[in-house]
Amino acid sequence: MAKKCHGQTVVHAPWGCAASSPGCLYFPAAATPKTEAGCINFIPNPSFETGLASWLWNNASISGANPFEGTQEANLGPGAASLFRDIPIGSSSHPLFFSFNVFAPEENINSGSLAAEILWLDRSRLPIATGLRLFIPEGRINNASRITYFEATDRPPSGTAWARLQFSKGSGALPDPVNLDQVILARAHTPNLLQNPGFELGLAGWASISFVPDFAVPYEGAAQVHATDNGILYQDVPLANLPARTPLLLSFAVSGGQTDLSVQVLWLDEAGGQLEPPGIDLFISGETLVAQRNNYLTYLDLTQPAPPGAAAARVIFTDTIDKQTDIFLDKVILLRAASANLLQNPSFEEGLDQWNAVNTASVPTGDAYEGNAVARIDAGGGLLYQEVELPSAAGRCFVLNFGYRSSSIGVDLSGNTLAEVQWLDSAGRELGTGLSLVVPSTSLRAQWLVYTGITEPAPPNAVAARVKFTRSQGSPEVIVEIDKVVLGRLI
Repeated sequence: MAKKCHGQTVVHAPWGCAASSPGCLYFPAAATPKTEAGCINFIPNPSFETGLASWLWNNASISGANPFEGTQEANLGPGAASLFRDIPIGSSSHPLFFSFNVFAPEENINSGSLAAEILWLDRSRLPIATGLRLFIPEGRINNASRITYFEATDRPPSGTAWARLQFSKGSGALPDPVNLDQVILARAHTPNLLQNPGFELGLAGWASISFVPDFAVPYEGAAQVHATDNGILYQDVPLANLPARTPLLLSFAVSGGQTDLSVQVLWLDEAGGQLEPPGIDLFISGETLVAQRNNYLTYLDLTQPAPPGAAAARVIFTDTIDKQTDIFLDKVILLRAASANLLQNPSFEEGLDQWNAVNTASVPTGDAYEGNAVARIDAGGGLLYQEVELPSAAGRCFVLNFGYRSSSIGVDLSGNTLAEVQWLDSAGRELGTGLSLVVPSTSLRAQWLVYTGITEPAPPNAVAARVKFTRSQGSPEVIVEIDKVVLGRLI
């Protein structure tokens, strides 16, 4: 028997609608899924700007105290809590790329554990299979830094029409709330191409020097890898089942002390010889990792297309430990992508070459998000942008990813920063905005934050895009820095 529950048509579930809760858990009445655009973020309210609209919840609420993006965030808890929604995804067999940001809003709390799950549902919204279950152990989410998570599902089985996305939080030592913001669910070409990507099987599938399995509060799951000496960790991924000249998306999570980390995707021929240049070549300073205060920092990048003759891609991590310290790695993701990074000089290693700027400078620093330089926007406000050609852009969506940091003395404000993707026609005229992210003034200082968004489909006459960062005036002591900007296509 169906009934109305806060505007939703539901049928009775074993637990019904809890009168003590502002939401209710339910089994929705059967419905026909709407046809969705193939590349968009399937979450229409990703940063909870319209509160918990379209979400169903138990012991969850909305707050504007410290949002990651925009003006609001979802609060889970204190105590056990849950949040979920059903999303029409059509009959596509594409896996889904999944991302969200979490943070403990109070100091000196034990956040409890958090599970994020995606279930595949048929047209009647009955579960068929589980697409993924990501588990964040108790104690990993804290007030020292905000973690952006990345994951990829398996392929939905035949008959899938909906995906159910659900977050559930376990109880820690009270108070134990968790903030959740900027949720992304978008189609990808492939599931994760790596074997044992979260090291739940130890080092199975990986070759290692110095890295060993570790089980103390990982980024995700129950295991990670750990090194206390100079080391190497790598895995080779065959490319035989992918189209020629395929770009790849790489993501990983790292935590550590005074340890520099080199991350590469190398192309190998049939004989195992290396083809130049590398598809990805990243450098992460130990000073950057120290500033994260023993919490994980995540990265996302796109390779150049695989060169002719490439038979495998080698994902390789090389650490150099300066002092007696540690480095941890977890959740390495490699997916087929649809483009390389379209931006030139994305880490500002060549100054502001290819970028246009007002009140912004490229500044060398030992704790850049990636590489050895950042783009620093003045306290009085400023802007930074680059325009890139978009071949065959009509109807395509693009992923934007970048590192952001503000730092100051005391509680001074950073001002607001807008990160936008604007569509341009052949004459350079603006056709509209494909994506607009708001990075609010924040009390979280000296921490690199990782922002990701999916644009709307480009209009028919879009031939270029402008990636733009604009910062409003902030306190004189505050600096705002942007680094490692990525723009490309997932599918």
